[in-house]
Amino acid sequence: MGLYADEGSFGITEENNLVYRCKSSAFHQHYGKENIIKNNIFALNIRAQLQATRVEEHRSILFTNNIIYFDSGSLLSSNWNKFNLLSDYNCYWDTRKKDISFSNVSFSAWRNSGKDIHSIIADPLFIDPEEFDFHFKKLTVLKKIKFVPFDYSVAGVYGSDEWKKLAEFDQALAKKFDERVDSLEKAVNK
Repeated sequence: MGLYADEGSFGITEENNLVYRCKSSAFHQHYGKENIIKNNIFALNIRAQLQATRVEEHRSILFTNNIIYFDSGSLLSSNWNKFNLLSDYNCYWDTRKKDISFSNVSFSAWRNSGKDIHSIIADPLFIDPEEFDFHFKKLTVLKKIKFVPFDYSVAGVYGSDEWKKLAEFDQALAKKFDERVDSLEKAVNK
């Protein structure tokens, strides 16, 4: 997962993040209260884009001004559709189809439930998402969702070479993780 709010996270703002190519989801909240997920780009995540697990009575998330762009998996996972959340002014785009499912309901049904009233389904017009260039060709779509472009090129691990090496991707660990997830999924599906 890219951004993960867990164990009663409260009042956290996660803003101006570019999260892409995560295996499980770009954003996941297990349980928490009044967290703000705003002005982020969630792109090309593999299994799902947005995930929420523990449903609570209070408002869990304010999810606004985000771009969700994907080419695999589902848009929503677990209990996102059951969460008490305020979700609006977002842009959703599935490169495979224009009719995006919001937990097995249409976009119009999702809106009728009070979610994403001002959100849109539209291509955000990234320059070259396949090569991970998430700059924009035009700002037309961004204006509709009140998205403010940010410079993601300044993100990353800073400091000594030794410190930066700790953040490098570990292929062996990823393989072990894949094998463990596959074995758990097989056990669940039996």
